[in-house]
Amino acid sequence: MTSHTPPHSADTEATTAPLGFGNVTASVGDHIAHFYKGADQRFSVLGPYIATGLQRGDQCAFISSPDVAEQLRAWLRDAGIDVDAACASGQLILHPGEATEDDMRVLAERIEAEALDTGHPFVRWAGDGGWALESEISVCEMLRWEALYDQCSTDWEMLALCQFDLTVFSGEVVMDALRSHPLCVMGKVVVPNPFHMAPEELLDALSECD
Repeated sequence: MTSHTPPHSADTEATTAPLGFGNVTASVGDHIAHFYKGADQRFSVLGPYIATGLQRGDQCAFISSPDVAEQLRAWLRDAGIDVDAACASGQLILHPGEATEDDMRVLAERIEAEALDTGHPFVRWAGDGGWALESEISVCEMLRWEALYDQCSTDWEMLALCQFDLTVFSGEVVMDALRSHPLCVMGKVVVPNPFHMAPEELLDALSECD
């Protein structure tokens, strides 16, 4: 089954790219959530998403705890990807995340600027929400970052896949994460998210979150 996500703006020339699973394409500017349980579900989507980007020559960035980054490296090696070369060249950036949502914005803008300066048309961004549990950033700040990313997504030359482990986060956190993403992975397709909330509204709702 094929799912084509709508372009992120009125610009019909928006860059599209395969996500690597199913026969799905998405547009630069799309902000996609994937809720999963366990490593198999995580890497059934994340692995092909990053591997396809590396094979295409895309600039790829993955935000996660170091142990998940190592698991991704192992998955990519098993898939025949020269991970060490990709990291050494800067094509693949594995980053543990920053301590605040503002610092995350600076990081994203730096990675985007460096990608565009080196001739890449966009950044294939991915993040595993669990990084917030192993870093200085709070879960509330992580959610505000997701809402902030959603607010900026139409201006950035980035395609984002954000993953959340349903066995780790509370239902309340999962709902807030759901509200910050216009699109969701369902099986092997990507569909519009009916629970999506305007980022300005969500940021306001999260302003009192500690």
